Amino acid sequence: MSLTSLRLASVRSLTGLALTAVVAVSGLARAQNPAEATVPRSVMSEAMRVCAGYIGEAAPEDLQIVGSEKEAYVRQFSQGDLVYINRGRDANLQTGAEYQIVRNIGPVYDLADRRRKLGTLVQELGVLRITEVRDTSATGEITLICTGTVNLGDALIPYERRPIPTVRPYRPLSVVGAPTGRATGQILAGQLSREQLVRNDVVYINLGADNGLKVGDYLTVYRPLASDTVSRFRDDKIGQSRSNGFSSDRFRTRDNSSLASSQKGYPQVAERTPRNELPRTLVGEIVIVRTEANTAVGVLTRTTREAVVGDRVELQ
Repeated sequence: MSLTSLRLASVRSLTGLALTAVVAVSGLARAQNPAEATVPRSVMSEAMRVCAGYIGEAAPEDLQIVGSEKEAYVRQFSQGDLVYINRGRDANLQTGAEYQIVRNIGPVYDLADRRRKLGTLVQELGVLRITEVRDTSATGEITLICTGTVNLGDALIPYERRPIPTVRPYRPLSVVGAPTGRATGQILAGQLSREQLVRNDVVYINLGADNGLKVGDYLTVYRPLASDTVSRFRDDKIGQSRSNGFSSDRFRTRDNSSLASSQKGYPQVAERTPRNELPRTLVGEIVIVRTEANTAVGVLTRTTREAVVGDRVELQ
């Protein structure tokens, strides 16, 4: 065998070994993926939970931020700033203790019954650690800040590390799933007054512990059929007569779907088939991370479309 032939044989041998190694590694990666998929994953981080806010009883305001070393030229404080508190040893404050910074925003009423007060929206602003305690005052350092800033007058409550649920194994959302018959409610609001909501957004629900909700429960987000959030304009007739691309007035139908239908086609269909018996519009899924008496805080874990304030929810 010539030297050239030996070299070609060696190259082919090395190439074969390399391909075998690649296949083996690829097979190992595929084998590991299912195991990786089963590793529990938290619904949200601790920092995200601290900043979620809630609707419930108003936070007590006897412990407040009343001053700062920077107050001569700054009215809003952020992470790392030192602030002064209106109580000290007289309120059993201790060095190293952590407190959550909160602000009472205002009352929240049920979307379905505007006379029913559900509680007060409490915004959670961050975490503070006591660094020095005196008889009637104390000093604290802001160790975590949420979206926004901390102001003079913001209240402090003991920081409580609450359990965070894990995301359950993946299961497809049923687009035509029938109602479960369990508790139903609505999305009251989104965090920071958001009205259009997407995956990982924090939302507030008008269902709570009194309705059987608990941390880790899942809710289906849905809309009744034909109640989507797209606004209609002039009964859907947005094209001018004789405009290119639109049907003429002579053959116009309610939805431009068929020349065989009539202007009365939609009401006739609705009479023959009650709309509440048809599948509802699936929007997404929420997992509950905190419950109060008649409200709850949840996180949108999955969405099929943009969710909005007022969308309906049902306990799975």
